[in-house]
Parts: sequence; C-alpha cells; structure tokens
Amino acid sequence: MCGICGVATTQPERPVDASMLRQMTGVLRHRGPDSDGFHLASGIGLGVQRLAINDLRTGDQPISNEDSTITVVCNGEIYNFLELRQTLVAAGHRFRSRSDVEVIIHLYEEHGVDCLDRLRGMFAFALWDAPRRQLMLARDRLGIKPLLYAIGKDGCYFGSEYKSILMADRIERRLDVEALEDVFTLGFVTGSKTFFTEIRRLPPGHYLLYARGQASVHQYWDVPAPSIGHADRSKSSDEWAEAILEKLRESVSLHLRGDVPIGAWLSAGLDSSSVVALMERQTREPVQTFSVAFEDPAFDEVRHQRTLDRFPGYDLSNRSVVCGAVHFELFSKAAWHLEDPWTNAVQVPRLLVSEAAARDVKVVLTGEGSDEVFGGYPWFSADRLLRPFARLPLPLRRMLAAFPPIAKRWPGGSRLLRAPLPMSLGRYRALIAPVDLIFLPRLFTADWRQSLSRVDGGASELRLPPDFRAWHPFAQLQYYELKIRLPDDIVHELDRTSMAYSLEARVPFLDHELVELCARIPGSLKEKGPREKDILRRAMAGHLPAEIAQRKKRGLTSPRAAWLRGRLPDFAAELLSERSLADKGYFDPRVVAQLLAQHRAGAADHASSLLAVLGTQLWDDLFMRGCRPPAQPRPGGTSR
Repeated sequence: MCGICGVATTQPERPVDASMLRQMTGVLRHRGPDSDGFHLASGIGLGVQRLAINDLRTGDQPISNEDSTITVVCNGEIYNFLELRQTLVAAGHRFRSRSDVEVIIHLYEEHGVDCLDRLRGMFAFALWDAPRRQLMLARDRLGIKPLLYAIGKDGCYFGSEYKSILMADRIERRLDVEALEDVFTLGFVTGSKTFFTEIRRLPPGHYLLYARGQASVHQYWDVPAPSIGHADRSKSSDEWAEAILEKLRESVSLHLRGDVPIGAWLSAGLDSSSVVALMERQTREPVQTFSVAFEDPAFDEVRHQRTLDRFPGYDLSNRSVVCGAVHFELFSKAAWHLEDPWTNAVQVPRLLVSEAAARDVKVVLTGEGSDEVFGGYPWFSADRLLRPFARLPLPLRRMLAAFPPIAKRWPGGSRLLRAPLPMSLGRYRALIAPVDLIFLPRLFTADWRQSLSRVDGGASELRLPPDFRAWHPFAQLQYYELKIRLPDDIVHELDRTSMAYSLEARVPFLDHELVELCARIPGSLKEKGPREKDILRRAMAGHLPAEIAQRKKRGLTSPRAAWLRGRLPDFAAELLSERSLADKGYFDPRVVAQLLAQHRAGAADHASSLLAVLGTQLWDDLFMRGCRPPAQPRPGGTSR
C-alpha cells in the first residue's frame, strides 16, 4: 500500500522538476511513511511514499526490470503474486525482490496491457515504458484503490489523491458544477468527475495510455451481471451458499498474505463478522479486532459486537474506541483526506477506529462490498416492493406518491413511485439519495443557481451493456451499485479514512472472482428469503451465532443530526457564518441560516444539506485557495 504520483511530459527532452516531484510525493506521506522513492528520466518523473507490507527489506519502489527500460510504482496489493511469480520464473524472468509489485513489470513484458487480466487484487499503478515513451495508468476492477489524473498542455499529472496534482500547480482551479450537483442530490461525486474540472478519476477496470501528448482511456473489465439467459439455474440456494463459502474462504486466505500484523474491523453485522470468523479459522494467534462504540445509545452496538467472541471456538482480541459529539471536530480532517465534499459524517468514527487500529497493526480486513455483491441495502427491498407499481400510469403513481402516509413516513418510497421501469439512472438516484437531502436551488447564490440549472442530472457517462434491459431487475440495480456507489462512495471513503493513519484496509468480498461467481446466481434466488443476503446467511450459518447470522442489517452511521444541534466546532461555526458564506459566494447566507435554525430547533432534519454546505466551504478553504491541511485540534478519545 502506498501513495503514488508523477508526471509524463509532452516534450521528452524536457526534464521533470525534481523539487516539484518531491512536493507532489511529500503531500502523500500519510499513505506511506516507511520510505519514499523517485524515478527521474527524460520526460518522466515517478514518486512513491511506501507503506511496507510485503518484502519489508528489499521491496522499495520504484521497481524496474533487468535493463531499467520499464519502471513501475504501485499502490495496493497483488494477492496472487506468488502464483504469478512462479509462472514468470519458469518463463525465464529474474526477480530482484520478493515484492508483489515486481510481478507487474514482468507480466507487462510478457503480455503488454493484457497483463491486467491476470492480476488478482486491489491496485492502482503507473508504468513507464521507456522504449515506447509511454505512460500506463491502471486501476483495479472494482475501484478499491484510487487514481486521479490531469492532462495539461505540458504533460499528464497523476496521483493517488488530487492534492498531489495540485502541488504541481499546473492546472486551473475551477469548480465542476456537475460534481456540485452530485453532492447536493446524491451526497457524493460520481463517475470520473471531481470537484475540479481539470482533474479526473480513472474509472475502475480501466487503464490510460499517454504518449506524445495524447491520452486514451480503455476498459479491460466490466461488472459481469448476466442477462437472464446467462444465469446459472442448475443450483439450489444451498448449493450456491456452499460455493460462495468456499470462494470467500479462499479470498480471505489470499487477503491474509503479508509480512506485517493483520487485524480486522468488527461491527455487529453479518459482513465483518463473516470475515473475522473465516480469519479465525486460518490464523494461529487470536484475531485482533477493532470496533466503534458511541456515547449515544441509539447508535451503540457494543453488546452485539461482543457476541462473536463468546461463540464457542473463537478467540478474539478487541479494542473498541468511543465516538462522541466532541469528535465532530474531525470532520475537517476528514475533508482534507476525502477531498470532495460528502453529506454524511461516518468518516468521523471511521477515522477514530483507523487511528486505534494503526497502533497495533498495519492491515485490517473489512466487510465492505458484501451489500453490493449480495444486495444488502434497503433499496433492494424497496425496489422489489414497489416494482409492480411502476407499471401504473404516471398520474396514478403521482397520486400514490403524494398520499400522506407514504410522502411523510417514506420519502424515498414517494420518490421511487415517480420513477419508471426499467431500472435507469433516474430510478437508481431516487433509490439511493438520502431522504433528507432535498435539492434547493434557492440555497445557492444567483450565479451558481444559474450554472446548476444547466446541469442534466439524468445524464451519465456510464455505458450500459447492450442487453441491459433484458436483465433481471435485481441484476440491473446491482450493476448500478457496483459501478457507481461502490467505487465513488463506499471504497473511496474506506481508502481515505484508513490511509489517513497509514493503515491498509482490505476487502475480501470484493475479490473479483467472488464477484463473478455471485453474478451467475439468478436474480430470483438473490431476492429469495425472509431477509436480505439470504444466500450469504446460509453460507455462514455454521460459522456465526444465530444472533449475528440472522440479524437485520444496520450499517455504520453517526449521530450527525444531533451533532449539528449541539455546540458546533469553531471551524464549522465560522464556515457557516454569514461572513464566510458571503465571502466564498456559493450559498445564500439567509437560506443557510434558515436551514440551520430549523435543524437546531428540531423542526426539521437538514443534516445532509448542512453537511454538504459545510463540506463545500471546507473544500474551498483547503483546496481552492491553496493546498494545506486544516489546523486540527485533537479531541481526546477513549477506549473500551
């Protein structure tokens, strides 16, 4: 795990500024404090901050081939590197280290860009092919590891985080109005967009080639959600459960590879408990687990978190960190690491548990990805429930949507009733948008209101497979989940909050072979059962206490609404003040004051909108007018 960055120039004879490259690399030190490394040659500069996980002694980067014509820097892990190395050695390749990263170079020598098809892991890498004078940027299939780039007049700049690109000071800093619209309608930025118009995210399952001043982006993998005709109907639910257990066990085994201590995040839910249960069966020492407790009893799950440790045959070591209102101070630290604004505050407890884990281990396994792979979110059930109503005439659906018991008690269902079938981006956005996030044009100043009015919220850069309309509705919704919310929200937040403390977070549920296996399960079987993720519950039934195996899903969240009603941190009070709002010019201070007053009085819940405003204000402070971390007071934390 590392932070990588670099630049390939349009003029090969022009050397890369070494001091600039050091600045680009240094701002990523939190991602890899163990060592730094640089490769400077005609027309290319590569930088890396290394977090040493495999081959601690000789695995420093950048790494080159035998004649130094191919050089790579990589963030992430190649889990099948031992098997790949054996094949490459048999083919005559010589290795200088035991690093997993070195297999990328020799695979590229053998297969060119098709080397990506043979990698099993989470990765984002940059490879310089000197004879071709070509830079290759590549990102793993599910987007677990980040990679951003900017194409300028003088070259291609890239980094694991866009603050690295900003340190080069070669792009014009303009806010992307479509990204702004994303935040205030969905709660996060989607697709290749960032809050800067000139900085793009390389999509999952894609690679970029840059040579002679020209860039091209290519797809090498797509989510394999099959059409009805390709689903495997030969197995029963129990047979699928057995196959999933075997593949998940294999994935956990691969994710335990490394030369450093490995722990796990443990909530009270099915997903992380499943990972920990399979870890426990494959390790000799007690698994070190880390959890979040809350001062607010409505959010605290400590009692359930300790259920697994009491189950016969398990021996776990758990550290639980307590999150309270005082920790809302960490929202500004989260803004520095996440970069683009967000509308939730789950990053706060995530930062706390990452800091606690990093004291004892360098790697944690987590349960992220299970809800996307198996359909665990409540909107899968909501879509199934309301699917028959989508065939009714629109006027009738509007009447149902306005019916008070639905409109007041289930705003998300009210939105969904207005969205037609088949599954589309509009219907998907209606499903996943936070219920308290209502787009208010009057929230913005006149200039930004005009710019936002020209944004087509239904437009998408996502290219759907040709036979998408023939897929089972469950598979359609799952495709959107794996292509949008997973990379742009879930694993983005996971990467940034863990790497803030130099902690590598691994996700066994997102092994692409497991994803491909689950894609073969018919949608009708995935929807079957009294609870969501019935097949996974069947798979883990003999490994987990019934209290966990059958427990209703409850994801990690935070008491953000209560925090916004309490004493605001100094930075938040200042950024939401009339003076600061008027100075930055994005929002109408009077409307923000109205929303804040209503929220603090308990008359309404405007938490999502207020955090979107606060996040945008913070973004402007941190990145538009410089590139510096916030002055961060450190609230005291407690452990249990």
